[in-house]
Amino acid sequence: MNCIEKQKVNYVVFKLIGEAEYWWDNTRKLLENGGININWEVFKTKFLEKYFLNDVRRTKEIEFMQLKHENMSVGEYASKFEELVKYSTFFYHPDERMKCIKFEDGLRPKLKKAVGILEISNFPTLIHKCSFIEDMENKIIVNPRILDPM
Repeated sequence: MNCIEKQKVNYVVFKLIGEAEYWWDNTRKLLENGGININWEVFKTKFLEKYFLNDVRRTKEIEFMQLKHENMSVGEYASKFEELVKYSTFFYHPDERMKCIKFEDGLRPKLKKAVGILEISNFPTLIHKCSFIEDMENKIIVNPRILDPM
């Protein structure tokens, strides 16, 4: 979100319902009584402590670090990558180039070699190029006469 810290907290708190709303009312009071300034990081930390246990986060982070393209399509791999990247402490404030390097590292060797030489540092562009190369590989495999029309 491109908004100030206080707006982030206000927006998310507005969306809380039920038990989460009651939890936040009590937690906010405790924090304010303790003299703690409530900003986005404070809210996020408290929320994750309550609703997202450390062992679950660690499991997801390990899953992310071990993620490989293998038998998924590029689209499936990209979706899984995006789903899991948020659990990685290394990528809390991701550098776009590092995100691309991690994604490339998990690609199948042939695709990794093809796209690696391009040194792409924009994640959406990387996904697009990988998908394009994958599509071209699939067309060649499905229709070998593309290579030899005679």
